[in-house]
Amino acid sequence: MKTVRFSKVIEKSGQPETHLLLVEPAKDRVLQAAIKAQRVMTVRQESVGTKADQGEIGFHPGGLRQFFVFPKSLRSFEGRTVVGIKYDLIGNEELPENERATAPKPPKKTSPKTPTPSPPEPKPALPRKAHAEKPRSPAKAKVVPFKHAPAEDEEDEDIAELKKHVRHAMAVLEDGKAVAAFNLLKRIVEN
Repeated sequence: MKTVRFSKVIEKSGQPETHLLLVEPAKDRVLQAAIKAQRVMTVRQESVGTKADQGEIGFHPGGLRQFFVFPKSLRSFEGRTVVGIKYDLIGNEELPENERATAPKPPKKTSPKTPTPSPPEPKPALPRKAHAEKPRSPAKAKVVPFKHAPAEDEEDEDIAELKKHVRHAMAVLEDGKAVAAFNLLKRIVEN
């Protein structure tokens, strides 16, 4: 089978973006558009052994795979195996300062002069009664009544309404609108 180097693919088709499958591929609009435009490359990653990762033009689902979406079509490389995959060739955009996470603060150091508090001493056990208690008979044991959960047809209106709102938030999330879904869920929790 013919091969092509990963650097050559990047040179001709541009810098790819790693695409994470967070929803089913059939429901992922961005992925489906890239598949139709032949801009997707599947990278098979081996978890055992020293075999190098290899790419294949097109979308090929399965385990231990990574998907790259290129800005330009990969038609000219169709039918070839992509070798020499070097992940450092993929350009990661530098985030602006205002979008970066703040650096974690180092833990406070305690000065050697301050003694560390010792754990409290356990309280002494109370003396037991001299005579042993009689075991209870089963007839006198306390019985806690068990309440059955309502059947689905007996579900009260509040739970049905809550489920309706959560399903709506899930649909918004599937459409790729994470902030809108978060705001819907926040409203549900606050009510």
